[in-house]
Amino acid sequence: MSNPKDCRCYEKAVARGDHTFTVVGQDITSPAVVCEWIKLNIETAPEDKLRCALEDALTMRATRKRKHAD
Repeated sequence: MSNPKDCRCYEKAVARGDHTFTVVGQDITSPAVVCEWIKLNIETAPEDKLRCALEDALTMRATRKRKHAD
């Protein structure tokens, strides 16, 4: 995610000792992974986070050099 607020969310998660998983935009499956997160959280996540996630999924899908995950 390219929003600076998202970096703070990551930093907060790490500070709490939460486990994290990074999805890389060029990975072929990344947009689907993000859309699955949206589907599973559509009833509970704030609307701005859902919109941001969808924008990220669309940006990932438009990435030119997509490839299988490393």
